[in-house]
Amino acid sequence: MPWLKKFLYDDINSDRRLHIAAVSMRCDRSVEVNRGKMAEQVNAIIAQHPEVDLIFFGEVVSGWYDPAGRPDLHRQTAETIPGPTTNTMCDLARKHQISICFGMSESRGGNLFNVQVLVSPEGELQVIHRKHHLKESLYSPGSAPVSLTDIKGIRTALLICSDASSLDSMRALRKLRPELILLSLADDEDEHFFMAQCNARMYDAWIVTANRFGDEDGHYWNGHMVVSDPLGDLRIAVEGCERVIVYDLGFAPPRKGLKRMLRRLITGTPLLVDIMKNWKQLKQYF
Repeated sequence: MPWLKKFLYDDINSDRRLHIAAVSMRCDRSVEVNRGKMAEQVNAIIAQHPEVDLIFFGEVVSGWYDPAGRPDLHRQTAETIPGPTTNTMCDLARKHQISICFGMSESRGGNLFNVQVLVSPEGELQVIHRKHHLKESLYSPGSAPVSLTDIKGIRTALLICSDASSLDSMRALRKLRPELILLSLADDEDEHFFMAQCNARMYDAWIVTANRFGDEDGHYWNGHMVVSDPLGDLRIAVEGCERVIVYDLGFAPPRKGLKRMLRRLITGTPLLVDIMKNWKQLKQYF
């Protein structure tokens, strides 16, 4: 029922907009090579899409990702913040007057952290989100399950991969009510993009993911990425190659009264049905 969806979430006619580019990147073992590739991607995206406000890279794109099997490699590619990679991204953000969000390994106080950094259009470090819900012992956990910030007036939450399956993160997201969730991934499977739709409906928010692609010493990453609207409709869903996706997100006015109740009903019912149909996949996710 298109008319009902337009009533519940009219993003087309909204004047609150965020033009985003998400990147599925083939990563190298070398942090220097990846830093250069990220810079090339930023420049190329802006050359082709000068309207872009935010460029979004996946989890730990500063190197290969295998914290359990190759901890030495993660220690070699870890950097301080500020450091070479954050300095490069800050310079690019300032040059192009955009926000840039990217994942890396951070060395701090003798510990390693899996971090997602958001740089502002002024070239400042706006957010450093340290992964909170860890499935490996190499990294130390961050202090917050979710990092909430503002991008062009849009309430935006930053999470890293398995953060999304943490009960602490779920409670925080329900309480904070972000309009946009940036979920960075080092992930190789989301069958039928079920979890992306599930998260969008659960939090009544846009979901945008960024990932990695390619073979890394025998581990193949399929590069799946999505843009899902708050009603759980996939606007973009791709996998199978290194690529950039670009989308113009529109944000409806604040949710109040009857419309808010209807949206909860319309999104909650199919969410419950999906959970019942896909409970085995959901169980693996947690």
